[in-house]
Amino acid sequence: MALKRLVSWERFMTRMSVLKKKRRLICCELAFIALFFAASAKGAEFTVSPTTMNAGSLQTMQFTLEVGADGIETGGGLRVEVPVAYAETEFLMWSRPQTNNAQAPGYIWAKSSGSGAVDVRITGVLGGIIEAKVAAPLVEGDKLTIFYRGIVQSIAGEIDARYASLSSEGATWSNKAAFPKLKIEPAKASTLSIHFPSDLRVGKPFEVSLVATDKYGNLAKGFDGVVELDSTDQQAVLPSKVQFRAEDKGRVVIDDAVFFTAGFQKIQAEPNAHDLKIRYKYAWVGERAPARRRLFGDLHFHTGTGAGNRGFFTAPAGANLNTTDTSTFKELNLAGDHRANFTDAVRAYAYARDVSGLDFASTSEHSSRLMTEDIWRESQRISDSFYKPGAFTTFYGFEWTPALNHYVVMYKNKEGRPLSHLAYTTYPSLRDALVEQDVPALAIPHVSWRFENHNIWQDDVGDKFRPIGEIYSLWNSRHLVQPDNEPQLFELGSDDKWSYQYAWRKGYKIGVIGASDNHLGHPGANDETTSIRHSGGLAVVMADENDRNSIWDSLHRRAAYATTGTQIYMDFTADGRIMGSEYRANSAPHFRAKIAGTNQLALVELVRLQDGLYSTVFSVAPNAETYFLDFKDESFSDRAMYYLRVTQADEYPNRLYSHSTADMAWSSPIWISAK
Repeated sequence: MALKRLVSWERFMTRMSVLKKKRRLICCELAFIALFFAASAKGAEFTVSPTTMNAGSLQTMQFTLEVGADGIETGGGLRVEVPVAYAETEFLMWSRPQTNNAQAPGYIWAKSSGSGAVDVRITGVLGGIIEAKVAAPLVEGDKLTIFYRGIVQSIAGEIDARYASLSSEGATWSNKAAFPKLKIEPAKASTLSIHFPSDLRVGKPFEVSLVATDKYGNLAKGFDGVVELDSTDQQAVLPSKVQFRAEDKGRVVIDDAVFFTAGFQKIQAEPNAHDLKIRYKYAWVGERAPARRRLFGDLHFHTGTGAGNRGFFTAPAGANLNTTDTSTFKELNLAGDHRANFTDAVRAYAYARDVSGLDFASTSEHSSRLMTEDIWRESQRISDSFYKPGAFTTFYGFEWTPALNHYVVMYKNKEGRPLSHLAYTTYPSLRDALVEQDVPALAIPHVSWRFENHNIWQDDVGDKFRPIGEIYSLWNSRHLVQPDNEPQLFELGSDDKWSYQYAWRKGYKIGVIGASDNHLGHPGANDETTSIRHSGGLAVVMADENDRNSIWDSLHRRAAYATTGTQIYMDFTADGRIMGSEYRANSAPHFRAKIAGTNQLALVELVRLQDGLYSTVFSVAPNAETYFLDFKDESFSDRAMYYLRVTQADEYPNRLYSHSTADMAWSSPIWISAK
């Protein structure tokens, strides 16, 4: 009996094994069938043509959605985002879409391979979102295409072709997680800039970088010309010719240049058979190692990284920006470059270092709802990744923007946090928050609008965090006919509540720097050509070394000066005290300066504030590229403040613009009182 049971059990297990094998076979067959039908049920496909184009070129773009198996019902369609901007950068991005004039830039239209008509409309706060909706259903394989004919952005680089689809009228737009890439190539080279340190020692090798840029300021990566080099120092060690190759991508570095003659020296270039504008600078070459080095930087620029490069389709909560109000739109963009959100901090830092030839830089993304803790940490991480003590220095910054009195807040270490203008609405409240935070900080005034009710200086909380301020930025030119410029917009006017002369007369002991306030990934870019359309500004510090401690200390000591975006060399002292100093004198102060321009020096002025009145106590028109000042102010009495102002020759003479395009520089003041 037991044996029969055993045999029966074995037969049962054998049958079960066969059934399991059959079931696995059936499952495999069903899975194969499912995969076959899944492959047959093709999803929608989005393509763009062309995908590569030159900066600033006229293009006819095609944004095409090939309909998948789900089809598109009546009222459904395609939405694409065109990278448009506004205000001073509007003409640097894409032509604004329009449907009125087929011959004008930005014209759009749409068509489908289906039987019905296509309704095309322009939406979005900036008018950069194009929607095409169908009047009849589309089935698998049909195509819906939006056409755009306009000028593409002048900023080179790779950007997303952002799009969304709509299945039917009344449905929700389906925003995508990944997009095709558009590659904007630079235009041909138009400018060659020569970068090297500003303070050198006789006989000590230094690095020189030759940088070719196009008329928009992009690195001209395709430049392959020959450049002949020369120097004011006939004993200098330099290659006589430099060949740009394709692998150089517009930038060639010479590692072992040497000057052997003391004094101001510059490197000159002659492009062989290329019509390039040459941007040069001077260095002071001393017999001994320099006690202080002039370091050039930009502490105020914005990128889309500050808003996580979200774009304009959706806010973080999923709200449709197509129907949002302007206040929400403003808040979204305040965290980033608030022009198009198509730039990123990595490329901006690389531009500052490699193209503008700067020694230090710091992003200052707008502190708003979108600057989350994660985005702030990412901003700090990117800053750290570019910090190379001795070569290139970075900091951590944000811009605080209530009403009119904007400030750039900068930290030396990571403990500092962004402070929103929504929570801290006045400078005194910002200052109190910085005190409570107890982290080393700089609050740098960023003067913008020049309204009578300006309150950037209207407080009594002292200068604990603001030893330095921006006297020049993008705002000196943004409301004029581009690329015009009004360099002294925020300097002059002792009764103008937005001016530095007003602040100094009120008793604020504040030094000056320049900044670009650049929003398109080109920090440090100046108006090398009229196509760049706005000037940048530069901060210059006199520091012991190129590192965070030295630059930070120089800013706190006001050992700094401002330029309108070019690397003018300035050394200014009173009785041997450097700019930014405050001291007591028992005789007429003795001023010395040495200045080297990036163009002919048209005017050098020593400006004094004494007894509440400003006057120019020394003025000369050098009409040369270098100048040495030696002057005693015998009319000094009791106490006075002095600063040096330098104006170069007009960059674009005889133009039909109302203001000068001459580059300028301003020293931080020196405050002197009688013993």
